[in-house]
Amino acid sequence: RVTQFAEAHNAIAGQTRERSQALLESMERTMELEGRRFEAGLSDLGSSLLAQGVKAAEMMRLGISRSAVIAIPGGWDCHGDVTVNEGQFEDFFGALDQLMDHLNNTPGLHTRWLADEVVIVCMSEFGRTPLVNGGGGKDHWPYNSAMVIGAGVDGGRNIGATDDALVGLPIDFTTGVQSDTGQMLASENLGVALLKLGGLDPERILPGIEPLEALIK
Repeated sequence: RVTQFAEAHNAIAGQTRERSQALLESMERTMELEGRRFEAGLSDLGSSLLAQGVKAAEMMRLGISRSAVIAIPGGWDCHGDVTVNEGQFEDFFGALDQLMDHLNNTPGLHTRWLADEVVIVCMSEFGRTPLVNGGGGKDHWPYNSAMVIGAGVDGGRNIGATDDALVGLPIDFTTGVQSDTGQMLASENLGVALLKLGGLDPERILPGIEPLEALIK
């Protein structure tokens, strides 16, 4: 089926051919990933947050993967009794701390340590209301936040702004601070900044979207 797909699409010109070729290369990498995971015994690690991170780090160390999506365990969508999240946060930050230690002690592909090559983005697809509801929980909220850690990130600070009701305010994309003449920060602005951090050309993937330059050193 892969061969048939290649024969049918290689004659197509332009961006369609580029995307088809990228799909074929991804399929090849997927097969290699499965083989390497078996060879390294990574399947025995389980599916905890730390185990997922170690698997991803190993694939990056071997140079056969540049990105990974890791699921954070737990039922975070709590519309009632928000106190259940306390233990989940403790588990999450504990595993994240261990993963950072692992990256700081794992040789990188191009640098001494993998921590000097990797960017970690911790986020959800939506936020939670600033106040608890009648059931002691929090509902869905259109404004969200992300924690970005790693190589090339201008870290140690908050970027963006909200008013007293936690509604987003326009910011200067260069400085990251609130500005009446600025723009509203959207997920695509963060996305193209992450593409730049990864050494990719955002214009080829999301043309015309301004990156959040304040995030990048």
